[in-house]
Amino acid sequence: MAQSHKFLRVSATVFKVLAWVAPALQVVAGVILVIGGGEPVIIGGLQVPARVVGVLNFIAAGMYFFSLWLMRALVLLLLEIRERVERGGATTSSPSADPR
Repeated sequence: MAQSHKFLRVSATVFKVLAWVAPALQVVAGVILVIGGGEPVIIGGLQVPARVVGVLNFIAAGMYFFSLWLMRALVLLLLEIRERVERGGATTSSPSADPR
C-alpha cells in the first residue's frame, strides 16, 4: 500500500469516528438544554428559548452525521477509483463500449 493510500485510509477512519462522536456530543448537549432549559439565547438578534436551541442541536447532530459520513464515503470512493486505475481499469465491461 502506497503512503498516499495510507493517508486516505486514515482519513476515512477519522471521518467515521467523527461521524459518530460529534453527533453524540451534540445530542447530549441538546438533551441537557431540553431538560434543563436556561436563559434565552440571542440568535440573529432574536431571543430563542434554550429548549428550542436544544431541539436545534438534535437537527444539527443529524446534519453533522450526514456530512461526515458523506466525506468518509467520498474518500473511500476516491480510494476505490485509484485502485481500479492502478489495476488497469474496471473488471466489468460496459454494454455501451462498442469497438466498431
